[in-house]
Amino acid sequence: MITRKLMVITLVVGVFASGLIAKETGNYEPAKKPELTLKKSDLDLVAKAINKKFKGLTSLERKKIAEFLNDYTKSAKHEIIPVKPKTKMIKKKVSNK
Repeated sequence: MITRKLMVITLVVGVFASGLIAKETGNYEPAKKPELTLKKSDLDLVAKAINKKFKGLTSLERKKIAEFLNDYTKSAKHEIIPVKPKTKMIKKKVSNK
C-alpha cells in the first residue's frame, strides 16, 4: 500500500517537474551562426586586448573589438525579452488651495 502511494507521488512529481523543464526551454532564442569570420590578425587583436586589459588600444582597435562583441551578442543563445505594451500615463493637476 505504501509503495503504491510512493510510486504515484513519484510519478506526479516527475510529470510536474518535466512540465516545468519543458516550459523553460521556450524562453531562449537559439544560437545562430556569427556573421563575422575572424582572421589570425583579428585573433591577435583580441589576445592583445586581453593581455593589456583593454587599455592602450587605438580607437580603430576598440571599434573592431566592439564589432566582434556585437556580432557575438547577436549570434549567441539568449533569453527572449518580451516587449511590454506602451501605456499612456495620465497626469492629474493638483491644485494647492
